[in-house]
Amino acid sequence: MTPTKYFSRPLRRVTVTGPNNSWAPHAIHSKKPKPQPQPQPQPPPQPPPQQQQQQEPAAGAGADFSALPPELVHRALAAAGASDVAAASRACRAWRDALRPLREAAALHARGRRVKHAAGAAAGAEGRKAERQRALELFQRAARLGSAAAMVDAGLMCWEEGRRDEAVGCYQKAAELGHPVGMCNLGVSYLEADPPKAEEAVRWFYPAAAAGNARAQYNLGLCLQNGKGIKRNQREAAKWYLRAAEGGNVRAMYNISLCYSYGEGFSQDQVRSKRWLQLAADCGHKKALYECGIKLCAAGDKVRSLMYLELATRRGEAAASHMRDVILESLSLVNAQRALSDADKWRPRALYTRR
Repeated sequence: MTPTKYFSRPLRRVTVTGPNNSWAPHAIHSKKPKPQPQPQPQPPPQPPPQQQQQQEPAAGAGADFSALPPELVHRALAAAGASDVAAASRACRAWRDALRPLREAAALHARGRRVKHAAGAAAGAEGRKAERQRALELFQRAARLGSAAAMVDAGLMCWEEGRRDEAVGCYQKAAELGHPVGMCNLGVSYLEADPPKAEEAVRWFYPAAAAGNARAQYNLGLCLQNGKGIKRNQREAAKWYLRAAEGGNVRAMYNISLCYSYGEGFSQDQVRSKRWLQLAADCGHKKALYECGIKLCAAGDKVRSLMYLELATRRGEAAASHMRDVILESLSLVNAQRALSDADKWRPRALYTRR
């Protein structure tokens, strides 16, 4: 056999030279020319230091709140709480000086509330009257210094004592300063006036409700449902009832349960209706307690039904007493005593109410 011959091509030596005719082993491809550095742009000439200060405003000049008029600062925080006034006083020296009357008013207001709270424990009618008068004087002093909260408390005490014109004057001042409780109380005062001023009441309920006051939201819902001072609108009434109920207003909880039960303002929803009715009953609403008692009796739970009907009767629900007596006669002595004992131990559920 003839051996196979393998032929190979002769190798060709490739010599690559550098710029100075020197050998460059890795420079097989042609080199690209190196890019030339571009000249850097020269910065524009700076103006003299004095001219630069005139052209550029000082840093933070737009946030210089110390230039605000003291009267404006005082009015803006007249409806704020004591903690907010104290925090704003630390912003700058100008604000600290402008808010000094409000800080004094907050101290007087707090002292007046303590005196009013302690007046109930004072010995004798004369002692309680003297303490209440002392609390009122403290509220009035704080009100003269610009505290809207003190104006509201002074108005409440005047209203309780039958001095309604004076109370309305206090509410008016607090409402003009933007205090939500002052606006709500002023609206209620207009509704209870003789003759009622429903349109004026609604005019003050709206801003108080928009500020989150649950009582104003409930009252606005009532006006919208009954067409007092405003065109009747059940859908809007249900909306404000729901906001008030979510804010902790117990009457609104009962009303929103009726809205869901009968489909007024909202789509009919018995599950939500039952939930709001139970919450209103747990918070002590007498009609809700009565209706929960009736529902429990229909479901066969007479012991719990008797407890709810007993609670409703104690709160003045006239319709509950008859049903309570009927169920009481149908129960054994042991079950009846257990239901009445549960009623004695029962306490309403405490909720935070938006003010």
